[in-house]
Amino acid sequence: MKNIERIIRSFMIGIGIGALIEAFISLGIGENIIGVPEFVESLKPGSAKIVQCMVYGGFGLVPELFSIILKLKENHTVPKQIIHFAVLAIYFLCAAHYLKWYDGTRALIYSLIIFVIVYLVISFIYYLSAKKTIDDVNRKLAN
Repeated sequence: MKNIERIIRSFMIGIGIGALIEAFISLGIGENIIGVPEFVESLKPGSAKIVQCMVYGGFGLVPELFSIILKLKENHTVPKQIIHFAVLAIYFLCAAHYLKWYDGTRALIYSLIIFVIVYLVISFIYYLSAKKTIDDVNRKLAN
């Protein structure tokens, strides 16, 4: 039951982060986007956003499932972080291809750079959160 809750939570976090990134891209380019026009046109009207959200959810789901399968705990050692990054990068490449985010080598490189930046920002936020939790526990133990 605990794993199901983790999976659902991770899926929803993936959708949320994906939607936020899409919103920031919309702000950056100055127009509302639902997805890459070629992707949107390849689906039935109205279904592109739903499919896109499911793919975004996968960004939270895939690493969570991977950690459950390998029974990786919350502590982030370097090898676990490398495995996590590699799994997520592979999923990113598959998702980016499916959603038609790139149409050539240059766009692929830019997409990967953005992915790495987003990954590093999210990892840093998780690090700060874990550090705060550890500091709080240490403070309570010291008293």
